[in-house]
Amino acid sequence: MAGFWRSFRESCKYLTASFAIILVKRKLKRRPHDWSLWLTLGRLYAVGYQWPQAIDSLKRARKLNPASEVIAEVLANTKENARQEGAWPPAKQDS
Repeated sequence: MAGFWRSFRESCKYLTASFAIILVKRKLKRRPHDWSLWLTLGRLYAVGYQWPQAIDSLKRARKLNPASEVIAEVLANTKENARQEGAWPPAKQDS
């Protein structure tokens, strides 16, 4: 039974993150230069193991606020987690 609850909890976490992603993206349409929204979006994508989207969002946040140590740390941790999952760096494309 413990396995069921763990699975259920993970499903709820991803569903909540997916809904939050939709809401943050809607806000970004009105405030595309808000680095904190890009940071939030990157963290939400990371919850769902959507590494490329997470890293792209965090890079955008960093570009908008290059002095932020928080963004730099979250980006580095996300890249490391993606590496451990075998999803980073992205595969090189053949020309």
